[in-house]
Amino acid sequence: MRSRNCYEDLIEDLGAFIYKRHMKIVQISVAALAFSILCREADAGETPKAIIELFTSQGCSSCPPANEFVGELADDPDKLVLSYGVTYWDFLGWEDTFADPKFTDRQRLYGETLDMGYVYTPQIVLNGRHHNSRYTIGDIEKARFTPTAINLDLSQKDGQLFLIGADDGALIVSFKPGWHSIDVKRGENHGRKLRVSNVVTDVQSAENGKTPILVKQGLAYAALVHDPDSNQIIAASVLRP
Repeated sequence: MRSRNCYEDLIEDLGAFIYKRHMKIVQISVAALAFSILCREADAGETPKAIIELFTSQGCSSCPPANEFVGELADDPDKLVLSYGVTYWDFLGWEDTFADPKFTDRQRLYGETLDMGYVYTPQIVLNGRHHNSRYTIGDIEKARFTPTAINLDLSQKDGQLFLIGADDGALIVSFKPGWHSIDVKRGENHGRKLRVSNVVTDVQSAENGKTPILVKQGLAYAALVHDPDSNQIIAASVLRP
């Protein structure tokens, strides 16, 4: 048997070194990929700095300016804008295509807790604490949302929403981000093309842990916790998958 020379030993050692380094790089790459996939599968929510809820109607001739105002605010990631279509102006000749009785009930609950006496459109509710039909950007900036010590987190994994921190439950608001146009064919806005941003599609109650809500493509979600006595919003989390 031929004896090995020093060059052969050197080549073998060098090959083993390169192999180990290569495998180390592969291991790091696989770990990074796994972490990336995990992050994508378990998206986490963010806490907004302002919560702007607009109650509007396609059958209300006074609503388009308010729709445009809150829609411009929706581009700011620190602001949560939600537009609810209400039903009580449908009798004027045009049924709001985005409206739901649940949204009307939500506005009426605000009417009771904010001592409004009656509901109206357009109505902008800030942080569940103040309301007006005509706010300015300065008003929005001054009324910053100050959450309580509740550590609320809304996240999603494998197409399922998860809610943590809402010991007394929360509302999950589903909405379509961005602008949505409607050609109104009857009623006060007959012949007009209206724009509404961040259109709310549903409001559901949820408890801690896994919610019964499946994430749908094209929708975003907000978890809102209200104080049981004042109905003010005390915690919020926004998830934009």
